[in-house]
Amino acid sequence: MALKVAIQQSKDIAVWKEYKDADGNVLAEFKIRGDEYKPYRVALERAQNQVASKGYNVALAGGEDKLYHELLLEAAACHLIADWKGITFVEDGKEVEVGYSPENATKLLNMGDIGPIIWMFVKDHANKIQMDANKELADTLGKSSASTTGTQETEA
Repeated sequence: MALKVAIQQSKDIAVWKEYKDADGNVLAEFKIRGDEYKPYRVALERAQNQVASKGYNVALAGGEDKLYHELLLEAAACHLIADWKGITFVEDGKEVEVGYSPENATKLLNMGDIGPIIWMFVKDHANKIQMDANKELADTLGKSSASTTGTQETEA
């Protein structure tokens, strides 16, 4: 008799997705990770724990503190977006094509005029990517064998 244990594989998956306008023209491409990516989950937990760690005294809120939605956008920017193509920032009237970095992604989502729209695009695809990966894993592994109570039987 032997106890069989399936070792979980990394959930670090990423897929390129096209960001299109209403007419179907590709404006940019984002390499998006599944939403079970561990650093993303940790970032969400930290955002959710902000109130408890900072306390409820609003008089102590400072300029360096972030709003909850800013933390959610930053979590997605730093951990769900793995790369991108075709992103141009317009600052002071100048257009500059920028490469992906967590800092640039945070700037895109928090300071960009369409940041929340891109955030929803990224979040929706991250969820779909993860669901597809989980389904594929389940199909590959098949149904698991019947579980036991976990108790040892002793002979008398």
